[in-house]
Amino acid sequence: MTYLRDSDVRSDYYGQLLRAEQSPSEQDFVRATALGKTRMVAWLVSNCNTHSQREKYVAKLRKYVKVDQFGGCAGNANYSYSCPRNPQIYGDWCSSIPFTSAYRFYIAFENAACREYVSEKFYHALDRLMVPIVLRKSDYLDIAPEGSYIAADQFRSPKHLAEYLHYLITNPEEYLKYFEWTKRNSVVWKVNSLLEDAICRLCRMLHENKTSTTSEKDMWTDWKSDIACVPGFASQLL
Repeated sequence: MTYLRDSDVRSDYYGQLLRAEQSPSEQDFVRATALGKTRMVAWLVSNCNTHSQREKYVAKLRKYVKVDQFGGCAGNANYSYSCPRNPQIYGDWCSSIPFTSAYRFYIAFENAACREYVSEKFYHALDRLMVPIVLRKSDYLDIAPEGSYIAADQFRSPKHLAEYLHYLITNPEEYLKYFEWTKRNSVVWKVNSLLEDAICRLCRMLHENKTSTTSEKDMWTDWKSDIACVPGFASQLL
C-alpha cells in the first residue's frame, strides 16, 4: 500500500479530490474570492536545502514576480503567524496567514522530485483556493484535473513562468479557469478520511484472497527503482 498508481492498494495519504457538485452559491463564493485576491505568490517552506533544489528555482522566479515566503527558512513575510506541526490531525493549516483571501498562487514544489510523489502542500493550496505551482506535470496527471495547477516544467524558464502569472492577473477570466475543478470536485486532506478509504480497499482485497503482484519481489530495491527520484530536478528547469 503506497501512493504509487501501480500499487496493489493505492493510498493518497496527503490528500484526494472527490466528486462533489457545487451549488450556485458556492460557485459565486469561489468566483468572488478568486477575483478579490490582491497578492501574487505565497510559499510556506521549512526545508531550506532540498534534493530537488526547488530553492534555486524560486530564487530565480522571485526576480520576476513577488513571492511572499513563510516558514523556517529565511523569508520576507512581514507579519506574525503560526502553523500547527501536523494539520492533517489537528485540522488547521496556518489559518493566521490569509491564503484564501489574499494569495492567487502557491508554490507547491516538493522536497524531492520522485515519481508520483505529491504531498499535503498541493491539496492545501487547492483547498484554500490558490492555484498550485508544481515542479513536474507528469506527477499530477492522475490525481487532479488539468487546468487546476501550473507546472514549472512546462515553461522554458522561471522568467517565462512569471510572465504567464502576470498574464493571468491581467486577464481575470483566464485566471478563473483554474477554478473550474471546484464545480465538480472537493478536497479531502484529513488523515482519518484518507486512511479509512485505503484500509477498506485493503481489507476487501484480503477477504477476496487476491494475491499481491509484489509478494515475490525485493520490495525495497523495487521501491527505490520505482520512485525514480531525480536529484536537482528544479535546477534543470533554470
